[in-house]
Parts: sequence; C-alpha cells; structure tokens
Amino acid sequence: MPPVVNISTTPRPSWLAGLLLALVGLGVWSAFSLLPAMMQPGQPLRIREAWDTAMFWRVGVPLMLLAQAVGGVAASGSLRWQPLWMIGGIFAGVLLVHPAGTDFGMLPLAVVLIGAPCYVVLLAAAAIGRAAGDFLAD
Repeated sequence: MPPVVNISTTPRPSWLAGLLLALVGLGVWSAFSLLPAMMQPGQPLRIREAWDTAMFWRVGVPLMLLAQAVGGVAASGSLRWQPLWMIGGIFAGVLLVHPAGTDFGMLPLAVVLIGAPCYVVLLAAAAIGRAAGDFLAD
C-alpha cells in the first residue's frame, strides 16, 4: 500500500514569513529612528537610534513581538531560524538609518548585548505563537 500524503494542507514557505518579519524589523527601527525628526517640523533633521526613544519600547517592541508570534503561527518548520529574520531587519535598519557622524564601532557589542537577548525573546514569542496556533487549531 502506498504511503498516505495529506494534500489538504498546503506547505507554507518559511522564507515568506521570514521576509515579512525582516521588513517589520526594518520598518519599526526606521520609523522610530526618524520619529524625533517627524515630531519637530521646521527643525533640522534629527535622527536618533530607535532604542533611545521611549515610543520604541512602548509601541515598537510589542509590535515586533506580536509580529514574531504571528510568524510562529504562519510559518511551518523549525522556529530556531525565524528570529534571525527579525534581528536581520533590525540590524539592517541600524546600518541604513543612523545619526550623522556616527560610526559602527559599537556594532559588535550591540550584536552581542542586544542581538543575543533579542534572539531569545523573539524565539519565545514565536514558540508561544506556534503553541497558541496549534491549540486554537484543535
């Protein structure tokens, strides 16, 4: 007897959810880096690092955690690589949108001190999202 294949569910590409997570990370970082400049029209353009603004922590981080949880539900396969997409989007924002006159000398330290804890928290959010999706599907 041939093996039974369930064709009722279509496989979900994990790269698509990852790409959307990277865009969320990039968008959140860029928006909150440019927020001080948008709040003061007529003033010189003032870009800050997003984590220096209170709104990043109040709105941006919960938004990224929610997106990561939804990504955990949406993507199939292993979750261990999924937070790297969000972190990649955040670090792309760090590289693209930064205050004038700053260099990337602190980037290795940021990768270790920000990236590693961020990975753990995003992995937990993805796992919670996957568990909630599995619980609600039953």
